[in-house]
Amino acid sequence: MQRRKFMQYSALGSASFFASLNFSPDSQTNLPALASDRPIYDWMFLYWMPYDNNLWEFGKPILKMLQNGVQSDNIAVAVQGKLSGELQLSRHLIFKNRLDTQKLAATDSASETVFAEYLQWAKSQFNVKKWAIVILGHGGKLDQISPDEHPVPGTSSDTKWMNIYQLSQVTEKFNRAVGGKVELFFFQNCNKGTLEAYYTLRHAAKYTLASQLLLGAPNYYYEPLLQFLGNNPEIDGGELAEKIIQFERQNMYHSYTVVNNSALQKLPKKIQPLVDSVLSANLKGIKFKDISSYLYQGDRYADAINFWQVVVKSSGADAAKYDRFVDFLKNDTIRAFNREGTLLGWRRKQYYDLSGLGIFFAANQPEFDRYRYLPFFADLKLINFFDAFYRQKE
Repeated sequence: MQRRKFMQYSALGSASFFASLNFSPDSQTNLPALASDRPIYDWMFLYWMPYDNNLWEFGKPILKMLQNGVQSDNIAVAVQGKLSGELQLSRHLIFKNRLDTQKLAATDSASETVFAEYLQWAKSQFNVKKWAIVILGHGGKLDQISPDEHPVPGTSSDTKWMNIYQLSQVTEKFNRAVGGKVELFFFQNCNKGTLEAYYTLRHAAKYTLASQLLLGAPNYYYEPLLQFLGNNPEIDGGELAEKIIQFERQNMYHSYTVVNNSALQKLPKKIQPLVDSVLSANLKGIKFKDISSYLYQGDRYADAINFWQVVVKSSGADAAKYDRFVDFLKNDTIRAFNREGTLLGWRRKQYYDLSGLGIFFAANQPEFDRYRYLPFFADLKLINFFDAFYRQKE
């Protein structure tokens, strides 16, 4: 989102974090069951709102819009997070004509473990046909998201960021635990429309919605979306994402991309012929200056399709393999792409030709090495390509 304070956070947690994830019915933050007969909801939204930063003023307006949106008994919304100055996280449960709020013991809204407990609690409390998970807050560097400026109140602790790889492990386990019923994962954050982020969250939901560039705040899709959904619960996660775009004000975004995760899981097989062709071509001929790039939080990115187009053309690699790969991205991976937003104002034309999919474009090998642990690079066997790529660049 716009309006941000840029800080940094460490990358990868320990193996013990992943071993601790489970979705048993018990949790320290559980509430008693809300009804003895456990009503069945067609949809439930789980919002994560780490607004202990300069976004704090948008927290209450968003809660109000969500309340106004829930006008039917078949839809439920939960919001967990923290606003600036609050010592603890709060959890808000929104039903038709009802809002319940409780304070939690947790203080760190950038904690993947606290997020896992939130999901565990939701699973234990509700019968839901379809789930949607929405992560609010700032985007960070390539592997960062949603910072908390005061994770340990009353101390001088630095701003902490969530790590998208750990976030993916938590959300993937939840999705399995609820029988694959997470229809949509929404990165409501700036600059998370990258192949690296999409691929990392490919098992979290059936569809992922994200923005290649900036998003505004507080966003305004909430009321019309939830009212529409109450009357049309049969739609799937892809249609839900398209409705979010439809109901959003154009000045809140530049572009939105909806990705089909079942197709994205085929990415390793689809990209490998292209990578092999490039590696056997003339890497010294790659014209790095022809790759258009943009910066976000000190990291540099390129449009994924433009990146491979320049690499293939200037190296003399097999153009047919590039064409097949681009066809896969445009026709199989991307469910919907809307670039009619006006957020960037006069700069909009500069970015109008972007494809909706970004890719990290490090300036040098050390910058790339910070993120080589991400599955996008390991699973797709891209490490050899980028190692060779940066050797030639130097």
